[in-house]
Amino acid sequence: MKKYLMYASLIMVSLFGTDLTDFALSVWVLDQPEGSVSSYAIIWFFEAAPAVFLAPFIGSFVDRWNKKKMIIYGQLVAAIGSILLMLLYNIGELQPWHIMVVSGIGSVASTFVFTAFFVATTALVSKDKLIKAQGMTATLFAIIGMGVPILAPVLYKMIGMSNIFLIDVVTFSIAILAFLMINFVVVEQSDEEFSMKNDWKTIKNFLKKRKALVHLFIFFFGINFFMGLVEVLFTPLILDFSDEYVLGIVLTCIGLGTLVGGIIMGSTSSFKKPIQKITYVNIFVGVILALLWINVDIYVLAIGGMLVIMVATISDIINEAFSQTIIPVKMMGRLAGFEELVVGGAGPLAFLLSGFLVDTLKHFLKDLPPEVLGHFPGTITTPAIIGVFTIAGISLIIFSILYSRSKPVSELDKLYSFELEKEAQKKEAEKKELEKIAETEKNEDVLV
Repeated sequence: MKKYLMYASLIMVSLFGTDLTDFALSVWVLDQPEGSVSSYAIIWFFEAAPAVFLAPFIGSFVDRWNKKKMIIYGQLVAAIGSILLMLLYNIGELQPWHIMVVSGIGSVASTFVFTAFFVATTALVSKDKLIKAQGMTATLFAIIGMGVPILAPVLYKMIGMSNIFLIDVVTFSIAILAFLMINFVVVEQSDEEFSMKNDWKTIKNFLKKRKALVHLFIFFFGINFFMGLVEVLFTPLILDFSDEYVLGIVLTCIGLGTLVGGIIMGSTSSFKKPIQKITYVNIFVGVILALLWINVDIYVLAIGGMLVIMVATISDIINEAFSQTIIPVKMMGRLAGFEELVVGGAGPLAFLLSGFLVDTLKHFLKDLPPEVLGHFPGTITTPAIIGVFTIAGISLIIFSILYSRSKPVSELDKLYSFELEKEAQKKEAEKKELEKIAETEKNEDVLV
């Protein structure tokens, strides 16, 4: 567990600089004369889409390559991207399309890093402690999530965009140098020759034996789509009736939700019926989103966002621990890549459609009486975004309830319990073997 926390902490160091840059760039883009919710959402799409489309190839490479090298090279490529953006900004040539291209390449590099670490986790942590380990990681992530929104607006005004890029490069450098110096855990690798055709067959055969996983992927596609609509529109919503400082405070409060969720799961030793719990969690998230329109202000958005992120963090931790428990290590990268292609594609799709949905709702809402529109702060953009939140929340409730009543939920929960029982039996057998060896050595010493 100590090694796991050390690796996770180093990755979080580089993530701190990346999140700082992402926050500042979001404000910078929306501050531009041509900045709009649609252009902002399109940048999110191009940032996420390349990694999603290439996920199966990345997963195949992860199963076969050295995990330490992938983590180092992935962070190195992302650092070079930050240097390019910094140079473009310094010469006054930075454009939104530059951010799209560099962010897209950076997302592919980051996918290598996080997929390699995801697979390496299985060599660092036993199956019965995966939920606890993921909870600890979420706690580290929460600390960054709470600190960045407070620091970013201040640094953006005090030291400027160029120096924020520099901080990003420095944090990448620290993580890269540290990983170069440490002895990385040995992770089981597939010795199969690279072949996407054979990899697809391997995944297909695995899913044939576990058809319930296909239904789970469909469920998570829907969840990611509805949550993607909310995620991409939250920053434009706050900035429509406030400024970047208030946005920072709200996002810090929301980050507290990740911290609480991480602490809860980090102190959890075991978990029964994980998939059923995930459905309940998403019903709760849907209720919160569907009710935000009642009173739209900074405090409600901060508290509501904190609750959503708290339970979403719990859901993510349970899902990751579930995947790491039931998937064989040798094919974990490939299946993670397939899942990212199928499930992860919902995010970019949501980002692409979000601007269109907001613009469409604006068209319908402009004819509403002033007293109705007066219920919402800011411009007509605010009620339009809240309308998207409401639609996403109601859809999430219906979708989660329908899935919670399906047969695959119980099948997956039984599979999870079976794998944990196998792990416990394996540990017990190893313990008895060690005791037997110790007893033999003791008898030999007595004879001598």
